[in-house]
Amino acid sequence: MKNSNEGRMKQVLKKVMKAYPITIPATLICIVMSLIMLKYNVFVALVGIFLTVGLVLVSFIIRIISKKRLEDIVNALNSKLLIADEGDGLKKFPLPVVLIDDNDAVVWYNKLFFKHFIEDSLYEGNDVKQFTSGNGVASISELKPIECSYGKKKYTAYPSVVKYNGKEFHALYFVDDTLLKKYKSAYLATRPVFMIINLDSVDDALNDFRDSQKSEILGEVETIIENWFGGYNCILRKVQNNRFLVFAEKDNLIKMMEDKFSILTQVRAYTYENKQIGLTLSVGVGLGDNLPQCEKIARQALDMAMGRGGDQVAVKPQNGEYEFFGGVSKGVEKRNKTRTRMIASAIKELIKTSDNVLIMGHRFADLDSLGSAVGVAMICKALGRNVKIVMSTKTSLAMPLAKHLIANDMGDILVEPENVDEYLSEKTLLVVVDTHRQSFLETPELFDKVDKIVVIDHHRKTVDHINKAVIFYHEPFSSSASEMVTEIIQYINVDVVVPKACAEALMSGITLDTKNFVMKTGVRTFEAAAYLRSLGADTVAVKQLFANSMETQKAKSDVIKNSSMYQNCSIGVIDYELENVRIVASQAADELLNIDGVKGSFVMFVTGDTVNISARSYGDINVQLVMEELGGGGHQTMAAAQLSGENIENAIAQLKCAIDKFV
Repeated sequence: MKNSNEGRMKQVLKKVMKAYPITIPATLICIVMSLIMLKYNVFVALVGIFLTVGLVLVSFIIRIISKKRLEDIVNALNSKLLIADEGDGLKKFPLPVVLIDDNDAVVWYNKLFFKHFIEDSLYEGNDVKQFTSGNGVASISELKPIECSYGKKKYTAYPSVVKYNGKEFHALYFVDDTLLKKYKSAYLATRPVFMIINLDSVDDALNDFRDSQKSEILGEVETIIENWFGGYNCILRKVQNNRFLVFAEKDNLIKMMEDKFSILTQVRAYTYENKQIGLTLSVGVGLGDNLPQCEKIARQALDMAMGRGGDQVAVKPQNGEYEFFGGVSKGVEKRNKTRTRMIASAIKELIKTSDNVLIMGHRFADLDSLGSAVGVAMICKALGRNVKIVMSTKTSLAMPLAKHLIANDMGDILVEPENVDEYLSEKTLLVVVDTHRQSFLETPELFDKVDKIVVIDHHRKTVDHINKAVIFYHEPFSSSASEMVTEIIQYINVDVVVPKACAEALMSGITLDTKNFVMKTGVRTFEAAAYLRSLGADTVAVKQLFANSMETQKAKSDVIKNSSMYQNCSIGVIDYELENVRIVASQAADELLNIDGVKGSFVMFVTGDTVNISARSYGDINVQLVMEELGGGGHQTMAAAQLSGENIENAIAQLKCAIDKFV
């Protein structure tokens, strides 16, 4: 009781000192001086006493005026809140209320505010930010509710503004919603989460094992999965030999994400009889309002994870962006060509029911984009349909191939983007090759003018992929779009006439994306190349399509010479104007990988107000993840990004941050 009274006395003294911060010290000084002067000069002492009394009176008058001013402001707020009792309206308001000025200073508060925030507290100074979790007038003036906490309680402060004599004052009304926020937090933490787990490439990974060994391996991997998810209080159910369902709550998912889904590493590192098996997981995670919605989102997320090459987790909230974990291992080639036959048959039917066909690749078309387009064009001609390839000769990186086609009387299938409207009709079919992102198309406007769309691409799927395609043929395990089109030609059950120049176009596309049959080269890649060779593709002619000018070769050497090292990655910059800058950048990035110790290469160049980055690796570093961090994408070994409105210095800093995150 004694301590409580002492605390109240301290609060009273603080209030008095705040009310008269100058008057009280000045009065005490004047009184002391006057008493001292009584011994020496009575007249001066009396003058001092009169001055002291005058000072006190003036202070009281100022205090009364200020109090009246505050009462007027409070009455204005009362009127605004339709409170009839102007005298005690806000004072007895059923919520804590505080009045502040433009300097974040507390100028008035009611009894409830004193009881909840000041009485028996460590209230110091006169700054309202100590009650609003650091929020001042700058955020209060937006008139939006402010979430704050004080002591062990949580509040929502609702601001209001009142004008008095041309000056604005801010009032805050505090609602104690500690329990509500506690229940809300508990509710959000227990929201349902649905996961679909797919064990990737089981047949290929276990092909060389006996049935008893397969059962043992799958049993041990299943135990790893059960133990890991069991540590997060999940319900795990096996529905197929290579598929599991997981039911969890959101707070457990957050813990898994903080652990970066280490289950991926555990399964990838699993060994049997000291031999690494190579099994991986693809996981789709869906968050929604109910379990059916979560299940639907989880299926979409699993499709995204597998479309990006597998060995990763894709987390998709109902109205949020994808978040990815893992994706560090190389994709495993799938040898089953049944899907290719089905896709080829479906594409044939679409072409036959169309008036004409337009084929379009990505901006700055390369050999794979143009080569695969030429292959599709030959299929369309075999089915008796008019066909055009939409490509800008002003920006194309495949002009040597375009000239090669023209020289072989095939130039009539090329059309500039600005002339494409004359070939449009209600039954026009658009075939998109070597990209699955609308923003990357040669002319995105054409995309919105066509109803029937087919996508043929090999790049790892991104979140902004084309989602209205009738056929979405996506093979991230394929080396190139040219390889995919070559297989379609073989299985479409139509006598497709493939001229020698077309075979060479397809071969050049495969050669480009495999880096001369080194990167992402599987059995099907060599089968496609062998088929093209049987059609007369001349490897010498293909090699000549990659020939560089002397200027290009010198520029490439300059980039390599002036590049720098960072985290086993080489960073090169082209900081001057160059006609074939994109070709130089991509080729320089390839060349940098030949330097000892370089596991990833990044070459930058500027076009307009955009910094472009070309990235390469041999698989030790997933450059796709690095480029996605900067808004780009691509493959694990070949990717790119564009940073709009940035300079080279800032781009390098952002690139280094992205490298630090994934290397």
